[in-house]
Amino acid sequence: MPEMDYQAIRQRVEEGIRKEKLLAKFVLFCLNFALFIVFMVLAWQTHVVAGGALPRWEDFINLPGIPRANVDPNTSALMMASAGWGIALLFHVVSMILDTRLGERQIRERVMGREINKEMERLGVNSLEAYEKRKTMMRLTDDGELEALDGLDDVRPETVAQQRSD
Repeated sequence: MPEMDYQAIRQRVEEGIRKEKLLAKFVLFCLNFALFIVFMVLAWQTHVVAGGALPRWEDFINLPGIPRANVDPNTSALMMASAGWGIALLFHVVSMILDTRLGERQIRERVMGREINKEMERLGVNSLEAYEKRKTMMRLTDDGELEALDGLDDVRPETVAQQRSD
């Protein structure tokens, strides 16, 4: 009788959970966006029908020396509500992007880098020293042996180009 592969089952369950969560977030975002459109159209239409004015571009500029007409407080309130809800939608999109594989991979790479740096500091390994090790170059001597160059200052571009063409 074959044994069950619990690791594979766990991976499929985790993948299914991730997909369902992403779908639920997408549906909730679509509902939020639809409500935003409906309520903003209703609010602005009611405001205009009741005698209010739509905001002008000049109303967004608040610099000294630029005359501004008196702005209706209801218009200002609607502008703030529209901008606030719009920004909330933007944050919702960012949160959905972070939950994708691409977003998770980028977060994982940043956290991994931080943790590796912490561990290197704990062990006393100097990251500059590791960089210097990567920076060393090797060259082939006339008798066919590899020779390490002390630094990049010893190497002239003409020499490298000449050795590549040989």
